[in-house]
Amino acid sequence: MTGSRTIVIRIESSVIGDGEIAVPRRGEVLAGPLRFVETAADAPHAVRVRAELVPSERPPIWQYTGEGTPRRWEWSGLLRGDGWTASWRGAVPRTGQVDLTGVFWGTFGYDTKGRFRGRVTRVRMVSERYERRGAGGWYPVPGFHRLREVDAAPRFFGPGEELQDGDTADVETSVVVDLDLDDVPALPVRPALVPGDVSAAGGVVWLVDSALPVVLRVDADDRATRVMLPGAIGTQRRVYATPSGCWVTGQDGTFWVTEGADPVRVDDRPVVAGAVAGGSLVACTGTAVWRQYMPGREPVDLPAIAGHVSSMAPMGDGAYAVVLRSDESALRVVRVSASGECTVGPAVPLLPRGHGNPFLLGDPLRVVRGADVGVVQPDLSVHEEREFPKRQLGGCISGGVSWTVGRQLQGNTTGESWPLPGPVVMNPTRPSWVLTVHDPAGLEPVTSVPVSTHAPRVAAGADGEVFVIDRAVRRFRTDSPVMAEPEVIDVASIAARLQ
Repeated sequence: MTGSRTIVIRIESSVIGDGEIAVPRRGEVLAGPLRFVETAADAPHAVRVRAELVPSERPPIWQYTGEGTPRRWEWSGLLRGDGWTASWRGAVPRTGQVDLTGVFWGTFGYDTKGRFRGRVTRVRMVSERYERRGAGGWYPVPGFHRLREVDAAPRFFGPGEELQDGDTADVETSVVVDLDLDDVPALPVRPALVPGDVSAAGGVVWLVDSALPVVLRVDADDRATRVMLPGAIGTQRRVYATPSGCWVTGQDGTFWVTEGADPVRVDDRPVVAGAVAGGSLVACTGTAVWRQYMPGREPVDLPAIAGHVSSMAPMGDGAYAVVLRSDESALRVVRVSASGECTVGPAVPLLPRGHGNPFLLGDPLRVVRGADVGVVQPDLSVHEEREFPKRQLGGCISGGVSWTVGRQLQGNTTGESWPLPGPVVMNPTRPSWVLTVHDPAGLEPVTSVPVSTHAPRVAAGADGEVFVIDRAVRRFRTDSPVMAEPEVIDVASIAARLQ
């Protein structure tokens, strides 16, 4: 008789605090995203694995590898092991059966496709030593690694007050978890629809599945219609509602869906970002050529500039605004007119303190860069207006509703409660993310609700309704009490009745 399959995984504090992976507790089942990082054999918690490597079709990345080290090419793929899968990056291209040494990390990231699931048999907190260098900068001290046995990791830990005084500090920054991969119950049957995105217009709510080419149309009387797209399984998609139907975009192209007609693939070009104004859709393709779509018409190419699209929203008069980053030092605002003319604004600097992912908010239109708020001028420059009391990690304009999402920390230091009116007791069973609706004119917080993700999908419905994808479809109103739990809509049951 063979023993149980086991795995040892290291998890950073931020991943647990953000709710991407639940708090590890001995005896409980734990699941989440998994990455394998190649290391030397003497690295802490390094293991040797034999697995099948399925290489990614993406080209290699010219990657930074750490302080004082040169850049190098890195290839990516998916390792398939015995009871687990793990995303992989490496400096040597590989494929097929491989024998590797490295560390399993529970982490998050857009390219983390691997997964683990097992029962926790051991939990150990990992301490690292930090030293101050220069004017307040803190850096880890190589070679320091201490373990502390616990029954459960804390919800929040990591660098904090310890790094305020002195020149060195020992900080618990991660947790090492031993898992039994066999002592777990069978996975439940997948629901008929797992919502991946939501949009609303004209009293109709449109939902698209997180992995299946399935769209659900729900009207004001809660009557539902299911539409199956002629698209690939396993592709994440976005849905954009219009008064007469909806656009659906993804890596396999763009589809037009309307009631009473078969869905139509209007383009097979991948789409990385989009927005609707009236019935039209402007889609960014990740290249210097974008596209504009109208029902019943051929796509129109829009010459713009290449770069990372971090936010996109309608501006009024059928025009669109796009926040584009072509490097790490500056962004540009691009205006796309209703007729398809693109105007590129001047470079707007990103300050060294970091701005995360800049996004559009409000009316008049602003660009939010971390805590910095600037008004978009007619020439598409950005005039600094003020700072938010606390940095929000993301946000957008959805159907005229301006919203942000940020982390609600414990305690009551200056500005920490914002955007809430005061300190609140967070539900310990939910990750500490807060979705806030802002007044578009002054950007004052209107109401906030708890959410379980730092990247919710949000849509504005009719009469002040707001829909959010948060491990389910949830609904609240802009006049809801602050931090009231949104109502859960059982779309899985609605979709199941249509089968």
